Amino acid sequence: MHIEEKVKISKIDKPINIMVVDETIEDWRFWKACNRVLSRQNDLALRLYAVLLERKVQISSRDLASLVDSPLYSVRQALADLYEIDLVTRERLERGHMTFDNWSVKTRVLGILRLIPKKYFQESYPIE
Repeated sequence: MHIEEKVKISKIDKPINIMVVDETIEDWRFWKACNRVLSRQNDLALRLYAVLLERKVQISSRDLASLVDSPLYSVRQALADLYEIDLVTRERLERGHMTFDNWSVKTRVLGILRLIPKKYFQESYPIE
């Protein structure tokens, strides 16, 4: 499961929230979404999240696609991953047979840190 920690980075000189991701077998959907967010081409998920942080209001998927200059399909996949790891919220609007998604920030973080999985170590995490 993820943990939010306040850390102070010397370049920024203010405490910020960092999401620390540790692999857990029982939460494979979360882990898979984190991997996709961290490995997505051109940092699309992180660019979308940055736009949402800056705007501070709900934004539709189509507007986000135009703001980051990416295809709507890719934007929707990236937003679904951000939703899975609990960084954004989605409000669904239905008009007739059409469905529109509006997105906003749920959890404010400025970094995601992935820990090396325990299974890669022979004994345990080397804490020093």
